[in-house]
Amino acid sequence: MAERGGSFVGRERELSLLGEEFARARAGLPRLVVVEGPAGMGKTTLIHRFLAGCGTGNVLFSDGDESETLLPYGTLTRLFGGEPPAPPAALGPLGEADPLAVGAALLEVVSERQQREPPLCLVVDDVHWADGPTLRALTFCLRRLRADRVLAVLLMREAAALPGPEGLLRLIGADGTRRLRLPGLGVPEVESLAAGAGGRGLSRRAAARLVAHTEGVPLHLRALLEEVPPEALDDVARPLPAPRSYALLVLAKVAGCAPPARELAGAVSVLGQACPLHLAARVAGVGEPLEALEEAVRAGVLVERSSARGPVAAFAHPLTRAAVYQDLGPARRAALHARAALVAESGQARLRHRVEAVAGPSPELAAELAELGRAQVRLGAFGSAAGQLKAAAELSADPAPLAAEAVEALLLDGRVEEAAALAAALPERAHPAVRGYALGHLAMVRGRVEEARAHLIAAWERAGPPESGLAARAAQQLAMLCLVRAEGRQAARWAERARSSPGYRSSVDYNRYTQLTGLAVSGAAEAALDLARDLPAPASASIAELDALLGRGLLRTVGDDLPGAMADLAGTVAACGERSVPFRMLATAMLGQAEYRAGRWDDASLHTETAASVADDADQRWLSPVCHGLAALVPAARGDWAAARAHVEAALAGNEAGAVAALAHACAAAAHLAAARGDHAGTVEALEPLLAVRVHDVVYEPGVVQWLDLLVEALVALGEPARAEAHLARAERLAAARGRRSALAAAARCRGVLHASRHENERAEAAYADGLEHAAAVGLPFEEARLRLARGRLLRRLGRRRQAQAELELALALFARLGAAPYAQRCERELGACGAPRPEPGAAPLLRLTPQERAVARLVATGMTNRQVARELVLSVKTIEYHLGNAYAKLGVSSRVGLTAKLMH
Repeated sequence: MAERGGSFVGRERELSLLGEEFARARAGLPRLVVVEGPAGMGKTTLIHRFLAGCGTGNVLFSDGDESETLLPYGTLTRLFGGEPPAPPAALGPLGEADPLAVGAALLEVVSERQQREPPLCLVVDDVHWADGPTLRALTFCLRRLRADRVLAVLLMREAAALPGPEGLLRLIGADGTRRLRLPGLGVPEVESLAAGAGGRGLSRRAAARLVAHTEGVPLHLRALLEEVPPEALDDVARPLPAPRSYALLVLAKVAGCAPPARELAGAVSVLGQACPLHLAARVAGVGEPLEALEEAVRAGVLVERSSARGPVAAFAHPLTRAAVYQDLGPARRAALHARAALVAESGQARLRHRVEAVAGPSPELAAELAELGRAQVRLGAFGSAAGQLKAAAELSADPAPLAAEAVEALLLDGRVEEAAALAAALPERAHPAVRGYALGHLAMVRGRVEEARAHLIAAWERAGPPESGLAARAAQQLAMLCLVRAEGRQAARWAERARSSPGYRSSVDYNRYTQLTGLAVSGAAEAALDLARDLPAPASASIAELDALLGRGLLRTVGDDLPGAMADLAGTVAACGERSVPFRMLATAMLGQAEYRAGRWDDASLHTETAASVADDADQRWLSPVCHGLAALVPAARGDWAAARAHVEAALAGNEAGAVAALAHACAAAAHLAAARGDHAGTVEALEPLLAVRVHDVVYEPGVVQWLDLLVEALVALGEPARAEAHLARAERLAAARGRRSALAAAARCRGVLHASRHENERAEAAYADGLEHAAAVGLPFEEARLRLARGRLLRRLGRRRQAQAELELALALFARLGAAPYAQRCERELGACGAPRPEPGAAPLLRLTPQERAVARLVATGMTNRQVARELVLSVKTIEYHLGNAYAKLGVSSRVGLTAKLMH
C-alpha cells in the first residue's frame, strides 16, 4: 500500500476487514484490531486511508516515540493533543501517577467521546515505542470495555516482541482480537505504485525484481523507485541496491546541504525524532537555525512543525533519523550528546545524554544513576528506578549488584518478563549472593517455591559485605516465602532477622506484614495485635506503618473484628498508590476478603476481581491463586457458575509445589463452588489435596481459610458421619482455644447438621442456637442465613411448620440481600414443603439480575449518576448504560425512581 500523487494501491482485504470491525463497534460491540508489520510496511498509511474512507471524525490518535520510551505517559499525552486525561488530584503530576488511576481516567474520556459520533476510533501507532505507563493505562482501559462503541487499533512491528505488559499481550492474543499482519506488496501493486510515482512505467519483470528484493516493503519500494532509474530496475544484469539504499538516499540529501544544515540534522538526530529548533541550534552550534532548517526541509531531510514554544525540527520517518544518527560516527555522536547534556531541559534528559556521551565504564556516572534509581525506589517509582539502575549497571565496573537491584525494581513494578531477561543475563562470575537474591526473588514471584527457597537461602548464607543489604533483603524474601509455604512462625522469625540485619530497607518490602501475618496464621494473633495497636490513620502513615496496617487488617479479619479490618484495609488501599504492584494487589484482595465475610458482597466482588485482574496483568503467579480463589467466592454463592468456575480454574492452574497457602485458597474456592451447586462429592474431592497437607498454619488455623465446615457438611450428606465427626472435633477444639466466633459459628452449624443426621434433634437445635449467637456477635450475614436455613429445615422435618416458616423467611431475606440465588432457592423449596405460598416474583428482585447488573442497580439506587457509577466500578459509561437497561427490563421498571422503589420493596 502506498500513496503517491493521491493514489492508493493494494490492501483491499485489510480495508474490508477493518470496515467489518468498524460496523461491529458501531453496533455496540467494542473491538480491538492489531495491525503488525515491519518498519515501512505501510501500517500508518493503511489506517489513515481507512479512517478517511469510513468518514468518521471521532478519532483519538497517537504514536510511540523512540526518544520517549522512558518518558511516563508521553504517548498518552499526544493521544489528547497535549491534554491527557487528568488522574485524581491526590495522585500528583501525571508522570508520577499510577497507571491504573490514569487508565480509569482514560476510560472516562473514552466513554464521553464515544457519545459524540459513535463509534470512537482509538488508534495508537508504533506501540513498540510507547512508554510503559501509557501501555499499562491503555490496557486497563481496553480490558474494561463491555458494551462500548469503540474501535481500538494498535499498530506495531511485532506483537511477539513486545516486552509487556502481560495484560496487553493477553488482549492481543485473545480469540476476539482481530490480528492483521501486513504482507509485502505484490507485483500488480508495485506496478500501480510506480505508475502513481510520477507516471513512471515499470515492466512486470522489474516489478517482480523489486518485490523479491525488498519483500514488498512499501517504504523501500518508494525509495528505490525514487533513487533508481527504470532502466536499471529492468536490467537483470545490474544488481539492485541493498535495502540500505534508503539510508544512502538520506545521506545523499544530507551531503547536498550546506554545513549548517548538516550540523542541524545531526543535532536533531541526537536529541530525538523531533525537538525544539532552538535546542538543536545550540547543540549544533548553528547561528542562523531558521535558514539551516529551511535548507534541510527543502532537501527532504527534516520537516518543520510548530508548537507553542516556537518551531520544531523533526524527521519525517524514524529511518531517516537512524540514517543520520548512525552516519555521525561514534566520536561525533559522543561530542553531540555531551553538548546536549548541557542544554537538556530535564534532569532525566541530561542524564541520558551524559550516558550516551561516555565511551566505557564510568564509576562516577554509575554511582549517580544508582543513587537516582534508589531514590526513586524509596518514592515508589519502581519503573523509572529500574531504568536508572539498568543504565548504572552498564556503566559500572561491577554491573551485577546494580543489575540485581534493577531486577528487584522491575519485579516490584510488575514487569516480570523484563526482570527475567535481566536476571538471565547476570554473569556467572557474579557474587553468589547477588545472583541468588535476584534469581530467588524472580522464582518466588513466578510461584516456583522450592527453587526460590534454594536461591534465597544461598543468598542469605553468602550475603557478602553488610553494607550491601543483601542479607536483609534475602531474609525478607524468605519471610514472604514462608507465608507462601504456610510456615507462619518461620515467616515471623525471618522478618525479625531482616529487620535486624545491616542495610535493612523498610521502604520496599512487607516486613511488618510478614511478621504480623506469620504470627496470625500460626495461632498467635493476639500477640501480633499487641505489636500493632498504636498505628496512625492510613492517610498519614509512613511506608513502614502502611505495611503494618496491612498486617493488622488481616489480623482483624482473622480475629473477627470485621469493621476494624475493613477500616484498616480500605485506608491502606486508598493510601498505597506509592507502593509496589504486589503490595497494592495484596491489599485489595485482603479488603475483598473482609468484605465478603461481612456480607458486603458487591464491594468484595469489585475488589477481589480487581486483584485477580492485576495479578494476571502483572504475571504475579505467586499471589494469583489466592486472588482468584477469593474472587470465586461471591460468584459461586450467587450462582454465577461461569465466572466462579473461571476463577477456580485459574486458582488451581497457578499452584506450584510447596505453595501451601495458594493451594488452601484454590481448594477452598473449588469447594465453595461445589457446595453452592449442592455437589457433596465434588466438595470432598475439591478438598482432598488439603487433607493430604501435613501443615497446620494457614490450612487449619481458625479464621484464615474457611473450608472445614464445607467438608463436614458434605461428609454428613454422603453418609460418612464418623469421618465428619473427626474433622469437626478438631475444628471445634481449635476454634474454642482461639476464641474465634466465626469458626465457632460454622462449627455449630456443622454440629447441628451432624446431630440432625443422628436424629438428636434437641442437641441439633441447641447447636444452631449457639451458632446464631456467634454469627450475630461478629456480623456474619451469610453464616447466619445458612444457620437459619439448616434450623428451618430441621423444624419442618419435626412438623413445627410455623416455626420453620419463620426461620426460613429470615434466611431467605438474608440470602436475597446478598444475592445468594442458589441458597435462596433452597429456602424457597423448604418453604414450599412447609405449605407456605411461593414468594412473590418481586420479593427478591436482585436475584433476577446478574452480578454486574446487581452492582450497577445498587449504586444507581443510592442516587449516583451513570458517570459516578462508572468511576466507582471502573467501567465505561456505555457499559453502565447497558447493564442498567437490562436491569430495568428484568425488574419491569422504566426509571431510576422505579428502580429504587423496586429495590426498597
